[in-house]
Amino acid sequence: MRARVLPAEKLTTIALGSPRLVYIPETLTELRSLLKENLPVIGGGSNTVLSDESGKPLISLSGFKKIEISGSFLTAGAGVRLREVLRLQLKHKFSLFEFLAGVPRATVGGLIAQNAGAYGQEVKAKLVEVKFLSLDSLELEVLRDFSSFGYRDSPFPKAGAVVEATFRILPLPEAKKAVSGFVRKRLSSQPPFHLKTCGCVFKNPPGESAGRLLDIAGLKGFRVGGVRFSEKHANFVLNEGGTFDDFRRLLEIATEKVAKLFGVELSVEVKVV
Repeated sequence: MRARVLPAEKLTTIALGSPRLVYIPETLTELRSLLKENLPVIGGGSNTVLSDESGKPLISLSGFKKIEISGSFLTAGAGVRLREVLRLQLKHKFSLFEFLAGVPRATVGGLIAQNAGAYGQEVKAKLVEVKFLSLDSLELEVLRDFSSFGYRDSPFPKAGAVVEATFRILPLPEAKKAVSGFVRKRLSSQPPFHLKTCGCVFKNPPGESAGRLLDIAGLKGFRVGGVRFSEKHANFVLNEGGTFDDFRRLLEIATEKVAKLFGVELSVEVKVV
């Protein structure tokens, strides 16, 4: 089993927080030994923020890289990157994750754990089954009932570590056009992909847009230290040399202001480790 100490910019797209020791298991036996120690699992880090504290070592599932197509199904390991799936979509012309095109560094395991979604679609609707190593039994289990999934929420990682998943795929003759369209749509309303950000930091309240509330509250471009809300999309936080404490304080101020102005309690979407 490999182990490396990695800086925050290698672990998350927003690049905040302290370096962490990361274990990279490649077998169920290795993963089982790490889960016994109750270590947190990290995906590609596109929706994750690390604290400044030197916390527990992390588990990366990047060693679980299986990917195959069989008829109308695609099976992928937790460590498979979104961009790898999208490349297959372009090559074999099928529909699966085009609505997520442009999300940087995302992994299959992370997309499932968050029940990632955009433009009225979410990962849950594409799933056939999820194989995971249970935290309770430390055995490989299979989930086929996804009724416990919710808005930007799933049973994982509380139930265990996703190992691989099977998705239903559909023919999409103009796959390239569809993927390109979603990338353009994302760039038209969100910060460029090369900036240090963790995507949307707050969940949308029922029937409302968190970005709209933050915008009306005057928080576009609002800064605390080296982090600020994007001027293009108020629900995106940009890191411009800040600290985790700056990030924490920025979210506290935004939450308090939106609650005071609109009576709405914003819920944090990003995962803080």
